[in-house]
Amino acid sequence: MKTLLIYSLSALILLISACSTDKIPGVYRIDIQQGNDVSQDMINKLEAGMSKSQVAYIMGTPLLIDTFHPNRWDYIYSFHPGNGNREQRRVTLIFNPDETLNHVEGDTRTVARVDLPQNERKDSNVVVPLTEKKTSLFGSLMNAIGLGDDEPVIEAEKTSEIEKSVPEKTTEQ
Repeated sequence: MKTLLIYSLSALILLISACSTDKIPGVYRIDIQQGNDVSQDMINKLEAGMSKSQVAYIMGTPLLIDTFHPNRWDYIYSFHPGNGNREQRRVTLIFNPDETLNHVEGDTRTVARVDLPQNERKDSNVVVPLTEKKTSLFGSLMNAIGLGDDEPVIEAEKTSEIEKSVPEKTTEQ
């Protein structure tokens, strides 16, 4: 009687587990990326009248070039996180018969160049000493654990000259 109960429970567990979904809790699933990852910066660089080679330089090789419509390039990007829903984006570029860019279609937005945010770039200067300060064995051990005096000795004139030569803030256009 016990063996019959064990066999029937085992069969029941196998049948119930076969009906479950493919997402087993606690199992790591990788993120799957396919296609061309087209960013908003790439689309903002496109202008009407650009040649196909200029567009390919900015956007990369298209995922689809239809043989029946050679003036249409499709950039498709699909991202499926391991534990989430799939996301798909599509950008279609239409060219004129003279192989210049006519317009952009798809689930993206184009922004006028005047409305683009200006990126501020901060330059920083790193001073590397040309010679290392010689320390004893005990001093180097103290420096290794962070208790020693490990600041390099640099002449004040050279440091001020270097800091004056590098601009603090510039705008990138």
